[in-house]
Amino acid sequence: MAKPTCAWLTVAFLAGLLPAAAMSAGRSGTVFRSVAVGSCLATGPERVCLTAPLTPGATTTALDVLRDIYPGLSANGIGHRFAGGEAVEAASDPGTGEPADRAVDISTRDFADIAVIGEGRKAYAAAVSGGVVTMAEVKPAYRPLGRLLVATDPGGPTNGYRLLLAAPDSPVAVTRSSHFNSQEGFDAFHLVGVVGGELVDLYDGPYLYSQAETTEQCELLDHRELVAAFETRKRKHHGLADIGIVIDYAATCLNGEDSQQVENRSFPIRLTFDGSRYDGDSSVLDDLNARFAE
Repeated sequence: MAKPTCAWLTVAFLAGLLPAAAMSAGRSGTVFRSVAVGSCLATGPERVCLTAPLTPGATTTALDVLRDIYPGLSANGIGHRFAGGEAVEAASDPGTGEPADRAVDISTRDFADIAVIGEGRKAYAAAVSGGVVTMAEVKPAYRPLGRLLVATDPGGPTNGYRLLLAAPDSPVAVTRSSHFNSQEGFDAFHLVGVVGGELVDLYDGPYLYSQAETTEQCELLDHRELVAAFETRKRKHHGLADIGIVIDYAATCLNGEDSQQVENRSFPIRLTFDGSRYDGDSSVLDDLNARFAE
């Protein structure tokens, strides 16, 4: 797969005010939102309060979940310990997952994202901070399920993108490591999930690449790749739902205030579980991205 639009898409939930849709185990899952420190009354729909319960019927808070990454983290978002996590195979710098004593402040530096998904009596949370994903069952009772270092791009941050439910006991977290380099944008997605009661590495990719360039015909020719779909499918393999991904590509010619789309394509990718990992063919998208690198 070839490596390559950067966004700080980041999820969690207002305690007691959580809409039913936010907890649904629908095909598209739930998105990650940023964790906010301070008064829960000031928390808006794009953020979740650090100390508020994540879902009705359970007392677990974002603070409880984040303490798996930052042991001893206080209610003001300050801590002094990073627990780290075992690095996934594609990690850009496995050493950054080593445990360490260091200053932690999720309000100014160690930003955190969290998402919750549930079906029936069970609910799960996944949090991303410091390049690490931690996952836990939060309903009916709190139970940590493991953490992994998923930072796969040395040039930028890693955030949560989507939390899916591949089976009633198997939540899958999709993360995105991104950076911009001059007029280029790179997005590297990664999947980890709970299989057999523990958090494991599931899939590396897809990779998205965007570029803006000057040509003879265009003051700016904008090549852009975006996710059009990232969701579970009804069909299952080895007990876990297939995952469908669609990447849309568009090339737009810009001259002053005039713009004209000169090319657009869609790249469907289907991931299937082979009993230990997800597998899928992204070669057509990878070939397009390799063309830009020539």
